[in-house]
Amino acid sequence: MSSARKPKAVPAARALARAHGLDLAAITGTGPRGLILKRDVEQALAKTRSSPSVPPPTHLAAAEARLRGVELDNLEGSGPRGRVVREDVLKAAGSAPTSGPVPVARTQRMSSMRKAIARRMSTSAFTAPHIHFFVDLDMEPVMGLVGQLRGEFDRRWGVKLSVNDLILKAVALALRDVPVLNAFLEGEEIRYWAEVNVGLAVAVEGGLVVPAIRRVDERALHEIARERAELVELARAGRLVPEHWERGTFTVSSLASFGVQWFTAIINPPQAAILSVGATREAPVVRGGKVVPGRVATFGLGVDHRIADGAVAGRFLSALAGRLSNPAVLVV
Repeated sequence: MSSARKPKAVPAARALARAHGLDLAAITGTGPRGLILKRDVEQALAKTRSSPSVPPPTHLAAAEARLRGVELDNLEGSGPRGRVVREDVLKAAGSAPTSGPVPVARTQRMSSMRKAIARRMSTSAFTAPHIHFFVDLDMEPVMGLVGQLRGEFDRRWGVKLSVNDLILKAVALALRDVPVLNAFLEGEEIRYWAEVNVGLAVAVEGGLVVPAIRRVDERALHEIARERAELVELARAGRLVPEHWERGTFTVSSLASFGVQWFTAIINPPQAAILSVGATREAPVVRGGKVVPGRVATFGLGVDHRIADGAVAGRFLSALAGRLSNPAVLVV
């Protein structure tokens, strides 16, 4: 009858030894009553690294051993120089190596919202040939004006002014300058919307909705701020109705709150274009012929190439930049 017993070791020491294929029985413990400590394994590992020996198990072998509860101590390896490989662990566990597909952990049915989004975005991606244009804009003027007006807007109208409100107004005025981006394609005809209704993409549980504000180009800034806040609240409460998103003629999608600096967005059909807004970041800018510290955001314009081309996109971005660089025009 064998008197050999499993060496006593602290969990950290046992895990370290298992990960590197060390035999705990060959390690002398310096803890109470010969308990093997982590530092004992580390010292043994240092000795094995300084002298030619069997290399440690592969990462796949170690991972498979942890998954199947296989002890790597004294496991004979079939790899180069006796290294333990995944197949050795599977053999010890009584399993044959497999090369089949990765098993599925769980299945979740798509919600009705997710299905609708999938249908619309697939239609957009495969029907409208997208072209994308990007520009970095100095956000210091906009952010400075918001800081100046926020208190007054709260006192006079009870609304919290945001950078997005000025962007929505600037977009609407730029669309008046470049109306072909406030249009849609029907057959072989480009049809221009009679209103400039700008939608703001809002992330909600299970998807994305785009409620739109009507006639943004004609509205006062405090009206835009109030309706934007109300629509976002309705969206997050799941209380939007189809009219809220069906009236949109152009979409603004911002991931600034997530720290995303730039991204491409898919056009919301049947609209002609979509504007993506990235997070504001610190960057050098030129003011008065001098390079100074500033705050910059990347704006991306996705355009349906069937309706417009690069020159049109350039005119729109230039009109947008002009208003955001002098945001006082958005207040009057």
